[in-house]
Amino acid sequence: MFRNPVIRAYCQQVGRILEVSREHKRCLLDGLERELEERFASETKLTLEMLNMSAGPPEKVAAVLMECIDEKERMHYQSRRRLYHKIVIIGLIVLVAAITVYFVYVAQYSVDHTDVRIIQSDPE
Repeated sequence: MFRNPVIRAYCQQVGRILEVSREHKRCLLDGLERELEERFASETKLTLEMLNMSAGPPEKVAAVLMECIDEKERMHYQSRRRLYHKIVIIGLIVLVAAITVYFVYVAQYSVDHTDVRIIQSDPE
């Protein structure tokens, strides 16, 4: 099947707006792409502007597609996403704290300079 790059770009714009799991997003975007391919199969000079005018802006299409997803599913995805963001932020905070402790320790116990004195005594 020939994939129109304009339709593909439009679907990518819609995909960036969708807030669902990767599997649902792929399923929705595949269906949208097939539908647009069938609808605009006869168009030879299809542009993104023409597609936006006839199919609607990506935000509107994404909103319609989001209505197909169960509310419970959307909430589950958003809660997992928030949890992931919290874990990443906490991980970064722990990493910065560990690096700070390391450099404080190194600065506190490092040897700045040493004095070496050699005393020679005469064995008499």
